[in-house]
Amino acid sequence: MEKLPVLSLPRTRLEQLHDILSVVVLAFSIIYFILNWSDLPQTVPIHYNGRGEADGWGSKATLLILPLLSLILFIGLSILSKYPHKFNYPFKINAENAPHQYQTAKLLLSWMKVELVLLFGYLQWSIIQNALGHSAGIGVWLLPAVLVIIFGTIIIHLIRMKR
Repeated sequence: MEKLPVLSLPRTRLEQLHDILSVVVLAFSIIYFILNWSDLPQTVPIHYNGRGEADGWGSKATLLILPLLSLILFIGLSILSKYPHKFNYPFKINAENAPHQYQTAKLLLSWMKVELVLLFGYLQWSIIQNALGHSAGIGVWLLPAVLVIIFGTIIIHLIRMKR
């Protein structure tokens, strides 16, 4: 395995903005869950089919998984982004292109972090809305939209890396 250059790259304003947005969404998810806990029925929808309709049910305590998973992903991706020289890259890395490649990889992780936190925040909000009877399902558009956003982000950053 080839040893990649180790560089110390400062965080960009966009990365900082992503972190602020992620923390706000995480806090909102937790507060919203706590505020609605007593109103939630003991059984809530926890799984949805391809049409966005609830087809699986579980304890309302199951809803703790979403903000917890979101927090774990946020922390994990934040730590991982500090070590871009440990990543696998689709292109050869050398001292000349390392700053661009590392910054692009860090930005990709930053986008993924905020997208995942927003997704889990939306899912939790939507499930609570469903459980309280304010809406039905999560919408048929969610899965295609998430796939386009996630894979679109990856493709855009791979194109940037190739330049």
